[in-house]
Amino acid sequence: MRFVLKTLLVLAVIAVIGVIAATIALPRMNDRQTNGEITLTALDAPIRIVRDANAVPYIYADSLKDALRGQGFVVGQDRLFQIEAAKRAAAGRLSEVFGAGENDVILNLDREARVIGFSRLAARQSEILSSSTRETIAAYLDGLNAYILTRQNTHPLEFRLAGFEPEPWTETDVLSVMYYLGWASSGNLDAELTALKVIQTIGAEKFEEIAPIVVNPDDEDASPPIQRASGEGQTRWAGMTPQPYEWVSGGWRQQGYGGSNNWVINGEKSGQKAAIVTNDPHLDSRSLPGPWHPIGLITPELRVVGATTGLPGIVVGRNEHIAFGVTNAYSDAVDVYVETLDPLNPDRYLEGDQSIPFDEVIETIRIKDDAVEGGYRNEELVVRLTRRGPVITDHDTKGPEGAVLSMRWASADYMQPDLGIEAIMQAKSIDEALSAIESIRVISLNFVVGDTEGRIARRASGAAPIRLEGDGMTPFPVGDGTDNWAGPIPPSEMPGEIDPERGWTGTANHMTAPADYPYVYTSYASPSYRYRRMRELLEADQLTAEDVWAAQYDTVNVFARDLAPIFAEALMTSDDDALKEIGRLLSDWDYSDDSEGLETTLFQEIVRQLAVQTYEDELGEDATKAYLANWYVWQERFDAMVQAGNSPWFDDTRTQETEDLTALIHRAVGLALDRLTADYGPDRSKWLWGERNQMRFNGPLRLDGLMGKLTGNRNVPMSGSGETLKRALYPFHNPFDTQWTASLRMTADLNDPDKIRAVLPGGAVGRTFHRHLADQTAVWADDDAVSHWWFSDDAISQNTKSELLLTSE
Repeated sequence: MRFVLKTLLVLAVIAVIGVIAATIALPRMNDRQTNGEITLTALDAPIRIVRDANAVPYIYADSLKDALRGQGFVVGQDRLFQIEAAKRAAAGRLSEVFGAGENDVILNLDREARVIGFSRLAARQSEILSSSTRETIAAYLDGLNAYILTRQNTHPLEFRLAGFEPEPWTETDVLSVMYYLGWASSGNLDAELTALKVIQTIGAEKFEEIAPIVVNPDDEDASPPIQRASGEGQTRWAGMTPQPYEWVSGGWRQQGYGGSNNWVINGEKSGQKAAIVTNDPHLDSRSLPGPWHPIGLITPELRVVGATTGLPGIVVGRNEHIAFGVTNAYSDAVDVYVETLDPLNPDRYLEGDQSIPFDEVIETIRIKDDAVEGGYRNEELVVRLTRRGPVITDHDTKGPEGAVLSMRWASADYMQPDLGIEAIMQAKSIDEALSAIESIRVISLNFVVGDTEGRIARRASGAAPIRLEGDGMTPFPVGDGTDNWAGPIPPSEMPGEIDPERGWTGTANHMTAPADYPYVYTSYASPSYRYRRMRELLEADQLTAEDVWAAQYDTVNVFARDLAPIFAEALMTSDDDALKEIGRLLSDWDYSDDSEGLETTLFQEIVRQLAVQTYEDELGEDATKAYLANWYVWQERFDAMVQAGNSPWFDDTRTQETEDLTALIHRAVGLALDRLTADYGPDRSKWLWGERNQMRFNGPLRLDGLMGKLTGNRNVPMSGSGETLKRALYPFHNPFDTQWTASLRMTADLNDPDKIRAVLPGGAVGRTFHRHLADQTAVWADDDAVSHWWFSDDAISQNTKSELLLTSE
């Protein structure tokens, strides 16, 4: 026995020593040089890179060109694997290194990238690029490629584990990534395909009863407060005979289900001279360290600190004169068109009586496949192009009745030489900032800006078409070929405001165009709940930087405030004590989505079940699943229907009885209780919102099990929901598994010369095992914790933890 105990003790000691050794050795095995000196021959003069306790780099250079070279170098050091994956995603080359994936999930992403043609668009953009943008990209690439080519011994471990090496970047690579990111902000392609699916099932007239409504809460006196065009795009479908839906949309999903918040208060409202800008972009941040890379660029002419997504420059942050933040504007920059094949020649399409040949592009996708000789196989993709853009029904997406659908994107149609990527961070006033925003045409963003004089403004960027017919909600039949686009909305006329009297402006992905806006801006935007709550909080006479920071953590659910009382009242009429109990819980609820609350879990599941019961009898299971998969398509309309209380959609056409809303609520609550009990057990303490609603972070290698935990995986209980300012949005059909949340939180108080309050959900360094991969997660999750990016020389100096000198010799 003593021998056994002694042996166990020795093994335990060895295990502890092993853990300690691994803790010390593994981060060093995947690190990069942050102290000392490195030669970078592309420099005009030496640059100094200092890092703080969170590994945020601050680059001191004699010129902006050298600062951008330094940025490229440190992005290579900190995020090379991450940006290499983005480059390959944009180019449709993920399968080349990761294989086709289960059920071809990776290969389908490559196919989509090739059909949309991010690389083709980048090549076109490169031909007309302005000299200033070209020089900005070139300087960034000087530093990035120097790191790739000369620092191979410090490349991230992930490359060796994945079995490939990074390649030097080109100008078109940067442009491809920019178009790839722009695609995610370009509106409603998936929503159009879903609308067509519903029309196929129930007809155009019936679709109008449940078509998306897009509400601008600032148009409270408008009647109705809905941005819609004349409906001509819909009436063209009126003659279509509804039939069982048999086509699928696989892979054609933009990333437009998340969102963001931003707001700015002027100097008067802040009680000081300068404005205060707050921003929390909501992106899929599950992959550590998160999408944003914080950085400072400091030259004799410029001091700017903020974050970017691996591209040159800074898009969220501040300089010495202004602060700026962004959200997705959801301007509808994409339309789907229904083409007509020439019956005499299927290689041609018709516009009226004119027969036009398709252009064709052959794309070859190289796919890693250990099952074939040589380890690779090729797939040829024939991309057919109309005058409007690529045909999407040749690839995965299948149209009704054999329809041929093409896709048109305003960013591709209305290219400009100047991309504006270097302009916003150099602006010195509100007027210069607005001019810079107006030059950004690829990405549809809502910018808010404040300056040191206390002025504030909001303006949307991107290219959005002026529609002569239709509102972009449904695919548009080509007809005689008359162009329904009349050029882009002038940049200065994009939605926005300057120095509003109320002393603040902000966005939450809602409809920002006013009711009297002269153009069809979008038929696709976030429901208004977050903005309505933002307005409640920001209407106070005076606000501090702490107040506007705290608003990012607000969990009051305006959607629940609309509907929970209706649910409670209906449940109290039941003879079922279990339903009455739920009614009492909802009646006493304060509508805050707190992690310790049971009410949020119940409310969210009741909404899910009630939505399914409302639509499935008439749409069928398949079309209902597609319709409800996109919150932005149905949620505001559903809210209005429930508040009205008398929609014919509440009657279940599958029964002989005529159900009303009360009956459907009773049924939905019963189904919700059944689902929660079956999935989580009868113990309702296991139903608390934070127990069920969790953010599941993954390390860069996305491994499972013990290796996943060792490489960064972690679960964080979440408060908030898809409807609260503290965002925790999950897919409708994967309840409570949060995917979209604050990928960054920032408050830039221009009255403070030393710092920006900011935190990431992960960290600054995207290297497995690295201590700065997820060191900010706990601070990010804590409402009261404080973290900063430093701004002044004194603050940066006082918080410097490492210093690297890059020299030209």
